[in-house]
Amino acid sequence: MKMNQAEAANDSVFLELSAERPKLLNFIRKRVRNAQETEDIYQEAVTRLTKLINNNETPDNPVSYLYRVVINIINDSMRRGNNYTMEVLSDDITSQDPQPEERVDDQQRLAMFIKLLNRLPVTTRNIIVMRKLHGKSNIEIAEQMDISVKAVEKKLNRALKMIEQNMEHHF
Repeated sequence: MKMNQAEAANDSVFLELSAERPKLLNFIRKRVRNAQETEDIYQEAVTRLTKLINNNETPDNPVSYLYRVVINIINDSMRRGNNYTMEVLSDDITSQDPQPEERVDDQQRLAMFIKLLNRLPVTTRNIIVMRKLHGKSNIEIAEQMDISVKAVEKKLNRALKMIEQNMEHHF
């Protein structure tokens, strides 16, 4: 079954938001005292964004929009007297993008990862790309490459462990 363009775009937005979840929860956690409130605020923000997307009104930058919604929820709660915030939130937050030094570090890590990936045998490299980049299951990879699922798992685990150890060694 093929996805239409809007569904594919929505899937892309939700994947981006899923990747941002730990950072956003940490962002909220720094501003509230109660762990339960952290999750409630996150859920409320995601619900608001989901409603917007379901009405075909996807914001240009969904991640930034989500941070703005979180700030608004916390500020609204403060106004209502739910004093669980630890700090006053600024209305002039412009971006959650990484700082320049973080970007350089990320670029160095990516370059090292690519270097290590290119050192792997072609079969192993293809397994990693299909699994991590294209999101294929081990079964799909095994069928496509005409090898056993166990072989896929073994090659994937060994290669990722080697890459992780080398990355830890360099960083």
